[in-house]
Order: sequence, then C-alpha cells, then structure tokens
Amino acid sequence: MPPWSCQNCTLVNAEANTMCAACGSAKERGRSSLLPKMIIKPISDVTNAVLDLFNGPTNAVSRQRFPATIISPGLFPGRSSSNPELASSTTPPRPPRPAAPPGWIVNGDSSTHSNPPASVATTELSSLASQSQTWICRKCSHENSEQSTTCSQCSECNLGSKRRQRGQNRVHTSVLNGVNNTSGTASSGIMSVDDKMPSLCSEVMTDVERRDRENAAAAYNRIVSFCAQHKTTFVDDSFPHNDKSIGDLHPSELGPVVGVIPRSYVWLRPEYMFTKDGRAWPWTVFRDPRSSDIEQGVLGDCWLLSAMALIAERPDVLEHILLTKEYSHCGVYQIRLCIDGQWKIVLVDDYFPCRLETRSIAFADGRKNQLWVPLIEKALAKQLGSYSRLLAGRTIEGLATLTGAPVEVISLEDDVDPDVRWARILSAREAGFVMGCSCGAGRRPVNDEQYRRHGLLSKHAYSILDVVQEGEHRLLKLRNPWGTFVWKGKWSNNWPGWPKDLKRKLLSGEPSTGTFWIGYDDFASHFDSVDIAKLRIYQGWAELRIPIQMGGTFSNADKAVRILIEEPTEICLTLFQSGARTAHDQVDLMICVHMVSTSGTIGELVCRSPRKLEAFVSTGDVFLRPGYYIVICHSLSTLGSRKIQGFLAIHSSKPTFADMVPCSSALYTDSLVQLALKEGRLHSSLNGIYPRYITENFSGLLLMVDNVLEDMYVHVKVECSNSINVLSSRGTLDVADSIPPLSRQIVMILTHFEPTQTYLVHHQLLVRVSHRHALGDFAIYQNGYPVGTASHSPAFDCPAIEQLHIRKALFYT
Repeated sequence: MPPWSCQNCTLVNAEANTMCAACGSAKERGRSSLLPKMIIKPISDVTNAVLDLFNGPTNAVSRQRFPATIISPGLFPGRSSSNPELASSTTPPRPPRPAAPPGWIVNGDSSTHSNPPASVATTELSSLASQSQTWICRKCSHENSEQSTTCSQCSECNLGSKRRQRGQNRVHTSVLNGVNNTSGTASSGIMSVDDKMPSLCSEVMTDVERRDRENAAAAYNRIVSFCAQHKTTFVDDSFPHNDKSIGDLHPSELGPVVGVIPRSYVWLRPEYMFTKDGRAWPWTVFRDPRSSDIEQGVLGDCWLLSAMALIAERPDVLEHILLTKEYSHCGVYQIRLCIDGQWKIVLVDDYFPCRLETRSIAFADGRKNQLWVPLIEKALAKQLGSYSRLLAGRTIEGLATLTGAPVEVISLEDDVDPDVRWARILSAREAGFVMGCSCGAGRRPVNDEQYRRHGLLSKHAYSILDVVQEGEHRLLKLRNPWGTFVWKGKWSNNWPGWPKDLKRKLLSGEPSTGTFWIGYDDFASHFDSVDIAKLRIYQGWAELRIPIQMGGTFSNADKAVRILIEEPTEICLTLFQSGARTAHDQVDLMICVHMVSTSGTIGELVCRSPRKLEAFVSTGDVFLRPGYYIVICHSLSTLGSRKIQGFLAIHSSKPTFADMVPCSSALYTDSLVQLALKEGRLHSSLNGIYPRYITENFSGLLLMVDNVLEDMYVHVKVECSNSINVLSSRGTLDVADSIPPLSRQIVMILTHFEPTQTYLVHHQLLVRVSHRHALGDFAIYQNGYPVGTASHSPAFDCPAIEQLHIRKALFYT
C-alpha cells in the first residue's frame, strides 16, 4: 500500500501506520486520496502542503485537474511568482461577469475585469513567515527594519522596543477567517490583504502610561529648572487668569456666598487661599485620598466629581493621572487625561479662581488641603477652553476622561428583566470595575420637589461605592459629590428597619459625608442609568488609539481601519468625536466591524455599536476569532457637509495589529448594506421584493429594498412625513425610487435631530413592479406636476448623498 495522507492534518504517514503520527486521527478506509500522489515529502504545515501541490513532480497533472482555482486568487495577494513553470501556466476562461454598476471601485480602479491578471491567479506560494527581524517602535507602533536604529516615523530610539519575526505567529487571513471564495468576484474592492505586517500595534496600558510619564518628565524638569534659576513661580499663559478662562456661568444676582456663583474672582496660589482646614494640614497633592475629600463648588460639574470620587477609591489609578505627585513650590503640575479618546499631558499652574471677599476656592475643593481635586478640574477646564465648558454631563464622560478605559452604560429605563440588570451591576462590581450613576436625567418624567423630599437631586450624578446582596436584600452604596443631602427612604442611614446583623456589617463606624445605602428597587425607580469603566490595567490588556475622520464628501483621504487578530481575543472598540462636549456639538456616530473575505472585500457584519448622538459610542466587549477585520466609522448625518474628527480606541486582551486602508464610497455603503442584511426586519411585500428596515439601536431609520426580479423594475415610494424630530438623508421625508432588476438600494436614512428631545419614526412603504424605469405618477410633484421620467424623486443634488443611495447589483454584494 502507498503512504496515506491524514484527512485531518494532511500529514503523510507510512503505509503500516493505522493512526496519524501527528494528530492521532484514524486512517480513513475505503477512499482514495489524490494528495499522496502529488506529495513526495513530509508536510510540516498547510503552507508546505500547498507548495508541494505545485512544486512536486506531478504538478502538471494537478494543474489540469485543479486549474488555478485550487487557490483563491485573493488568497495570497501582493506576491509575484518566481516559479517559471507556474507563472507560464494559463488560466481557463471564466464566464464574463456583469458590468459593474456606476461608481463601483475595484482596488482603486473604476472598472472590473472578467478575468484576474495571470500574476494574481498564479501567485507564488512561498513561506508566509519571513525570517527577517523587525522591531516595533514603543512610541508610535511603527514597524521598522532590524538595521535601523531609530524609528522612520517619529525618530524614537529602538532601545526597549519590541522585536518580532516578520510574520511571526501569523496565519493567512483565508485560513483565519475560514472564508473560501474562489469566484474572484469583486464587491467594494477596497483592500489588498498582503502579508506585510500592519504598521500599528497595540501596547499594554501600563507601558503606555510609563512612556507618557517618561516623555513628560523632560518638559517638567526644564520648567522647574527655569523657575529655580530665575527665582520665580510658573504662570501658565496659555490658560490666563481672567474671565475668558472662567467662561459664562450665568451669574446670579445674589451675594457671593457658598452655592452662589460669584460676581468676580481672584486667582490665588494655595498658600494665599482660605480653606475649611486652615493651616492644620500642609498643602500636598495627595493625603490618603478618599471620596469624602471631594467638595463641589459653584460649578455644575458633579459628573466629573462623581468620577473623581470613584477614582479616589483606586489610588493606583489616581497616581497615573497626577504625574506630579509632590507639592511643587514653583507651581507646575502635569495631569494625564484622556481627551476625546486621546491621551494628553496637560500642564497647569496652581493659581485657582477664588471668591474675592473670602479668598476661598470657588470651584471644586479637596479636604485636608489636597490639591488633586482642583488640579484635575483645572486641567480639564484648560483642555476644553474654560471652566464653563465643564457644566453638565454624565459620570460616564468623567470615567472615560480619567481612566481612558472602555465604558458601558446599563440603562435602568429599558424594558429588561430586573434580575438580569442586577446581575450585570453585581458582576461589574465583583470584577472591580468603577461605577457611577445618573439620577432623574433620563426619559421618565421627574418631580424635582418629590425627589428632594426623598433626599435625592434630579439631573445629578452619584458615585456607586459598593454593591452587595445579603440574602434577599439587594443594596447599593452611593455618594453625593456635594458631601451632603442623602437618601431618606428605606435603607437610609437612619432607617429604623435595618436588621441588626446587616446594620453591624454595613453601617459600622461613622458614615462618610454624602454616602448612603439604597435598595435596588428604589434605586431602579429613581435613577436612570449605571455608568461603568472597565479598568483592566493589571490584566495585561492593550490599547491602540487611531485618529479618524468621518462625514463630509467622499475623497481619497477617507480611511477605514483594518485590524489583524492573531489569536482569539476579547476586544472593545470605542469611537470618540473630537470637541463634542455639549449635546449641540454631537453628531451621530456608529462603528461597524466586518470580516474580510479572501479576495480582500468587505464581508459579514461581526458586531457594531449602537448609532447615537453622543460624544462617543462603543461596541462593548466582543470575542473575535483570528483573522482580518475591517472597521468602518460612520457619521451619516454629516455626509455631504462637514468632516468630523475623532479617535478610534481599541482595547484588547491580546495584542492587536492595525493599519489604515482607503475607504471608498463603495466600501462605506457596502458596510450599511451588510448591516441591513444582518439586522434588517423584512416588510411584507410582493414576491421578489424584499424591503428591510432598522430602527433598533439606530437613532432613526435605515430602509433598504432588494429587487430580485430578473426583468422587472421596482418602484418604491416612502412616506415619513408623520415622523417627529428627525432629519432625512434625502432632504425630504417623502421620496420615490426606481430599482432595476437584480439590484438593491438604500432608499432612506433618518437621523434623530435634536438630542435633548425625543423622536418618532413613522414610515409608510408603497411598492409596485414595472417594465419601465421611469417612476411615472410615483414621482414627487414639482410645480404641481410629477416628474414622470425621473428614476429618483427628488433628484440628488449632492454627490456624497447620491453615492450613499446608489443602486447596487445584487451580484456584487
């Protein structure tokens, strides 16, 4: 008997063996295999097996029986053949493909080919893992050659940078994603998946913090040396001590007392300020920081102070924020904050706005003469432009700014099983995540006076210090950043119904200022959301932050992010909009993560974030298998108008590699098509017509119609005039389109308009089939008459919007 090939791992075994020497699989009987006839040496991996298929003595026979399509044309793109015999082989003719629809882009070309170039079909199958060593820059993550001593991108020295074999631990995307596409058809044609290592690499979060600290130390030492040499203190002229830095706080006509906004301010250093603790404590940055050390001033930034109170329970995290940990006699401090998804070192002096009459600090204060509270508040105010920019917000914003960690919101207003919601909150606490909550700021109607009678403040942020379940009792420990005014109902500090054992366990000792216990049922009925920061600093999680732009008109500068996962990874992606501090600055954001097919085209939607009008959105934690993925960042309401700048933050449990790839209009719309195919709900319609719509987690509506009829046009008329507080991508709420045979079109996208008010989506769909492309009486009336010859009504007046709603052949998607 001849040697036999294992059907599981392809190892060639001796004829006497009844089990595979590599994987232990039993020898399969009763079937002949072509593989032993084509392979004459042992197989060490899949790559060598495929190489032997072509390089063995029977390769001519194998090419006749399996002509070129044995390997997908897109399997190993970017390589040229060095095998003369293989390069000279011809590919059998294939049936011509239908012409690409207008505007279709294939690998940067406006046309497609009925057959791929011979060099693509006859790619050389050399080893994927090149042995040349490279090093990853610790500053910018760029991959450099072994010979270079400095990074070619940022000139950073290669000392301490990570080295790796090019292609180390890598399997090609066709194997990783498990996609087998031998048709060679193109879809959006946006990527050439080659074996070059992506230029960006995630970095362990502790390494990122250490690098930032080392880089900031040089600037700090220069300023300190200058001040010492000239016997002066540091004055930050980039954040001047004037009304511009204060901003418009809507001053009251009342006198300058605690809780009332002063008419005027004086900027003072700590030694000239009056505090409640007087001179009992010398000034310092930290002194055993606790949440009870935080006192809110006249500034409405409880969202930030609640987040700071949570961080106070984690001194290790607080030390990563305050890079200057000792009191500076020359008044220079460095604060590390994550602003709009990007880590920044903010330099501030220690002059703080004080009340003119009392010389007491006007805004946030730290008890026991600690400076970390006002320093963080001032650093963020400087970065945003003024103290007034800190007015109003949610705890989740503060947590994202202070920790840079992925954040999650658990809504207390959604129709979700209370037990499931409680389990999520309790699980987050047990995982050591940092949590806050929002009171009376959601969709439910709120009676401010009733809330106050119960000791709660509506539209206010609180810290969650603890979550416990004792028997049947579910309790949460909260803190009001005011330091006073606490819950007065069941399970409050003075409630007489406390069981003795629980009271000894949970109320032992003097209660901290502003803290109280509340039952889960009362909590869920008075609060609207729980905000969670998933801090995983010491679990080895890595991060990668990439600048991105969205919206505007389509151009060659538009980019998508291609990521490479080398082993099963838990990952979270967050998209931040730059400069979106208030609701009026925020636009719709959405992240879509797709698989990449072997031909380098966009594939199935793997996960996405909700589409929201927020400062940032997140996919939440998802598990990705090894392979290539493409990330599309959407802002649909800004298409055709202005570009939106932002950052994409990628947190992962294992190293993640990424690079930027061109994002054509075809890729952009294909992402939405894949979204509609996966999540769209089908309308009942005529045979051969498939309308799909999405409203859930979309802040509006997406409507797509497929025409699978072979010889009939579909006329679609959509009426959304009864919708409230939405904007249409078509500029009007009533539209009509003619969709050719075997084509599809995104007909309408609605977007929530005013984020502070609720919205309503109502759409009515009318469809019919026709032998003519013209809409006829389905067209929208203009000047009293329908434009009957039109195929889109109204006509598109913006190229970007036209590309968004372009008709696509079903064959290509």
